[in-house]
Amino acid sequence: MLTLALAALSAPAQAAGSLLLLEAPPAEPSWSGGLSIRGWPRAPGSARQREALLPALDYESPSGLFAATDSGLGWNLAPRLLDADDAKTWQLGARLWPQSGRSRHESPPGVEHLGSRVITQLFANAQVLPELLLQSGLSWGSGRHHNGDQLELGATSGIPIGKDLLGISLAATYANAAHQRGSFGIGPKESLASGLPVFKPHSGWQDWSIGLSAEHKFSEDWSVNGQWLHARLIGQPARSPLTHSRDQPSFIASVWHKF
Repeated sequence: MLTLALAALSAPAQAAGSLLLLEAPPAEPSWSGGLSIRGWPRAPGSARQREALLPALDYESPSGLFAATDSGLGWNLAPRLLDADDAKTWQLGARLWPQSGRSRHESPPGVEHLGSRVITQLFANAQVLPELLLQSGLSWGSGRHHNGDQLELGATSGIPIGKDLLGISLAATYANAAHQRGSFGIGPKESLASGLPVFKPHSGWQDWSIGLSAEHKFSEDWSVNGQWLHARLIGQPARSPLTHSRDQPSFIASVWHKF
C-alpha cells in the first residue's frame, strides 16, 4: 500500500527528489496516460520557480521494464534477481532520467550556462518494516562535463487517511566536486567576466529534503497523485554566489487514466 501511494516521487528538480518508488511489475503490460502540473526551481539555487502543464504517460512491463514521464526509462530487476517474496519488499535496478540545469537566461552575465542532462541512476529500496521504506539512488552524468556524481539516501513512512495514505519522506544528497562546481561553482574566467568571486566547491553534502506524497483512486481506471518536495541547500552550495535561495521547493500533481 505504501508503494502504491508513493509511485510518483521523481520530478524535474535538481539533485533533490531523485529517489524512486515503483509498484511491483504487473501481470500484464500496463498503460496509463493523463496530465501533470509541475513546478521546480528555474536553476540550482534560484529563488524563482518554473511551472508547466505537461502530458503524462506511464508504461509498465511484467519483466520490470518501465517508461514514464514521472520516472524516466528503467528496469526494476528485483523480480529477476530475487524470489517472489523478496521482490515485493525490494526494488533494484537502473534508469535514465532528465535533470534540468541553468539556462543562459538564468545564468549571470559572464557565467557559463549549465544545460540539461540525461542522468544514469542505480536505485535500491528496501521495505524493512511495514511502515518504513529505506531508499537510495546513485547517479552519474551531471555537471558541465557529464562527470558529476550524486548519492541520495532517504526513508519514507506513511500516515493512513481514510482509505488513502499520506507518505512522508526525508532525504539527503551528497555530490562530488564535478557536480558541485557545475551547479554552484564560478571559475577564474567566469569571475573576471561576471565580477563574482571565484568559488570552487569540493565534494560534500548538497541538500536535505522533506517530501509529502499521496494517491487517491476514484475507480479502477481513474486516479490522482502528487508530491510536494522542499529541499534545503546546505554546506558549500548554500554559500555559493549563484545561490539566491537555500529553499528549493518543487511539486507535481497528476491525473491518470489506465487503459
